[in-house]
Amino acid sequence: MDPKIESILDALSVAVFIVNMNQTIVYRNAASVSLFGKEQRVKKLANLVPNKRCIRAVEDVLEGGNRQSVDVRLQLVVPTSFRMTVAPLDTDGGSTTATVVVSFEDVSHILEAEQMRTDFVANVSHELRSPLTALYGFIETLQGPARSDEQASDRFLKLMEKEAARMARLIDDLLSLSKVQSSERFAPTEKVSINPIIERVSASLAPILDKEQTNVTTILTDDLPEIFGDVDELTQVFSNLIENAAKYSSPGSTVFISSFIDEKEPGTVCISVVDQGEGIEPEHIARLTERFYRIDKGRSRDKGGTGLGLAIVKHILMRHRGRLQIDSTKGQGSTFSVLLPLSF
Repeated sequence: MDPKIESILDALSVAVFIVNMNQTIVYRNAASVSLFGKEQRVKKLANLVPNKRCIRAVEDVLEGGNRQSVDVRLQLVVPTSFRMTVAPLDTDGGSTTATVVVSFEDVSHILEAEQMRTDFVANVSHELRSPLTALYGFIETLQGPARSDEQASDRFLKLMEKEAARMARLIDDLLSLSKVQSSERFAPTEKVSINPIIERVSASLAPILDKEQTNVTTILTDDLPEIFGDVDELTQVFSNLIENAAKYSSPGSTVFISSFIDEKEPGTVCISVVDQGEGIEPEHIARLTERFYRIDKGRSRDKGGTGLGLAIVKHILMRHRGRLQIDSTKGQGSTFSVLLPLSF
């Protein structure tokens, strides 16, 4: 093969093979070696890619068929989805020297994104259907047996108000999530002070803290350097974390909020929210920032949660080029640490 063509093919990130009439690999580029492993001797494509759909597509094109694309899932180090394309390669020989170009494009990320979108729509539909079903039931009752029962009407109206508020919270969180995801590629450009934000959030949450019978103690480092940040978004982050800590702590316990320069990561401000709740089992921690993931769905709904709060926190921190670290021991409470860089 022409060395220039080889150089071009080796520069591609897509795995490429050239296969002859006997379905023997006569050339493979660097990406294919990286993906499928190095093989010194020439071998059949079927030995390297043991997939019937792949082999059938190659056979069809070698026998004079048109270009084909098929989606296949191959068991490599991990199961991986590919879009395999087979196209005839022009040669100056007859049918006995027919060759084809076979490429494998990794489309796992595309399929995963599609699945995430499908799951997200399904979750949203489920979350909205539950309060809607309840509202329809209450309306039907108020139009029927409870029409003349003032006491029952008051009770059902309060329940309807609760379900409507739940729907409103869900829609607000969905809008917040959509907004922050659309802007997370663009880091904030204004400098902000962290401590005043924490103090304002703590003060604004006083009614919830009183309701949950939870105290808050702040230990804030004086003269903490300013960071690049969005005040409204960081307010949303700390409101979510402090409110969660209050709601899931034991009555009479204290939530500790501290801010300091992280000694382990110079140039990073750490804000930690420590509760004295039940703690979180290890298998749940990695999934807490997934949309609609709840450890206890019933309890979360009773507390007014939508299942989107920590997902919003994660995406806001991504925009701020920071991250959320969660440490917890079952029965000993949890620590949610926000790590934010002093500069980008």
